[in-house]
Amino acid sequence: MLSAQTDLPPMDRPGDALSAGGRLMIRTDPQGGTIFSIHAPKAELAEFTANFNGHRERTLAMRRGLDGDWVIRLHPGLSCDVYRFRIDGRFVLDPDQPPTIRGRDGILRTICPPIGAGWGPSGVSKTA
Repeated sequence: MLSAQTDLPPMDRPGDALSAGGRLMIRTDPQGGTIFSIHAPKAELAEFTANFNGHRERTLAMRRGLDGDWVIRLHPGLSCDVYRFRIDGRFVLDPDQPPTIRGRDGILRTICPPIGAGWGPSGVSKTA
């Protein structure tokens, strides 16, 4: 397991982990859950690392889809403050959600959008 103090993998540009034309999406499902996905067809492992409901950072495994998308669903009521993806051990910021913040540890993270904010009528990120 990585130590937040000593063994941080380098931060990559999103294009380093994604194929050409890669896409990132955030949407809500009919039950009110939030679904994050990242297109990384060559990845062996994709994880979602976030601060949930103001608590310390946790990393959750994402599921691989048939089309090269990796997906994770947050249950209704579970929200994140900031997040980043980890693709094959390397952190990747979400370029589809540009607001970032540098934590006390000096690491950049993407600010989680409020539920439903900035999404098109379908619930899919406008730039996805």
